[in-house]
Amino acid sequence: MPSFRQKFSGFFRQFSAPSESRNDENASNRFIKKYLTGHEIQKYEPIILHGRTPQEVPPQQLGSIKSYEVVSSLTGPHGGLISVNQTEKHLSASDPEINFIDNLEDDSHNGEKKVSVSTNVDSTDETLNVEFKQNILKKLRHPLVAGVENWNVPHTNAYGASCSLYEVHPITHRHTGDPIADCFAIVTRANSAIMVLADGVNWGVKSRTAARSAVHGCVDYLNKTIFTAEKESPKNTTEVLVTLLRSFHAAHNMILQEEGTLTTLTAIVVLPSTVDNHYVACCCNVGDSLGYVYSSKYGVRELTQGSHDVHRMRDMRDVMGALGPVDGHNPELSNLTLSITQVDLDDIVFITSDGVSDNLDPVVGHFTGLPSVEAYQRHKLSLLRTEDLIRNGVSGKGPAVDTAKDLVTLLLDFVTRLTAAKRRILEDMEIYADANGKPLAQGEVRQKRKEIIRKMFGVPGKLDHATVVAFKINSGK
Repeated sequence: MPSFRQKFSGFFRQFSAPSESRNDENASNRFIKKYLTGHEIQKYEPIILHGRTPQEVPPQQLGSIKSYEVVSSLTGPHGGLISVNQTEKHLSASDPEINFIDNLEDDSHNGEKKVSVSTNVDSTDETLNVEFKQNILKKLRHPLVAGVENWNVPHTNAYGASCSLYEVHPITHRHTGDPIADCFAIVTRANSAIMVLADGVNWGVKSRTAARSAVHGCVDYLNKTIFTAEKESPKNTTEVLVTLLRSFHAAHNMILQEEGTLTTLTAIVVLPSTVDNHYVACCCNVGDSLGYVYSSKYGVRELTQGSHDVHRMRDMRDVMGALGPVDGHNPELSNLTLSITQVDLDDIVFITSDGVSDNLDPVVGHFTGLPSVEAYQRHKLSLLRTEDLIRNGVSGKGPAVDTAKDLVTLLLDFVTRLTAAKRRILEDMEIYADANGKPLAQGEVRQKRKEIIRKMFGVPGKLDHATVVAFKINSGK
């Protein structure tokens, strides 16, 4: 029977390189060669404007939202925001505490009133006509969750998914780190979309609660403020960024109400530009869940780049910011950033949790091929690695990604393959049982795991919860 050391070496040889390098020895180095030869330079790609406040981001004019009817909607994993308590406090822009995140001198929203609808269908008020009663009954039978009636209407161009990269315990058959503490939601209309992703900090039910609550509060506010016939559509990106900030306030309040802990949050709203077939992606993020745009013409660019310094090496254990009671009540907004960029037809806008983005890092994935890598090089190589995957697939031989669902599936498949060696090592029965198959005491297991983890630094990948949500820009036809 092979020793554990022999098993370790075998797993390392078998899984330490991404699978495409086993099929094509040049595939895993393609994006590195592209970087070294300067072919990655795109002088004319759409710029990303960002700032800490809406006023710091130069405004862009917006076109009209074609329709408020939901075309597709999806949330997850395991119910996603549907699992949040629906008795939340409904915020409006007139909420006296709305300056929690933004403190604007413009009082143009202060006249907005909260609107509530009585659910007392037995009212004898003669002005309450039959049609109005029927509408109320319909809402009682099919209550809206965060402004959406049905959260199970996926589309190939509006999709999201999550998975766990952690190992499965060979005796209990449960994933370490369960439950998955990420949450995503996507809602699309004829020519617009909302995408939101939260990554609960650390493990456990309260982390998952924080993520789900944040997504629920954020999406609910955006749907009620931007995507409703009772309100005028935003005329420029400044108005959208103000709304995004306030949706983060709603998200934080929901976390406090549901007694969740901490979570990152990234939200992107895609709206039409005044120019035909052009759109604008407006983003707000706190923490290390990152947003991107893929263009077949320009490659991959990071929409959330302004939230972190690409010239400084990042400690991947530091989420950089979070919603939830960091100090017992308030969030940590040190890296909260607002961003906008132009997006075009057939571009794919997507958000990933750090379980995906960190595994696309050339150092974490052990596919740099360079003697040393500076921080800014790591960032650029990560974007090139992602672009290469989207264009050429895990095998390096294509086909290129065509839909949002394809992109989500591809990235989750890649990070799952990349981290396979780590899982196999940690799933070895010798860590958890003696030679007779008798389970070891927790202390013994803990000590064995510590010894093994120290040996695993040479194995690529990072174990985490992994989530991607994506939207492909289309004409709405």
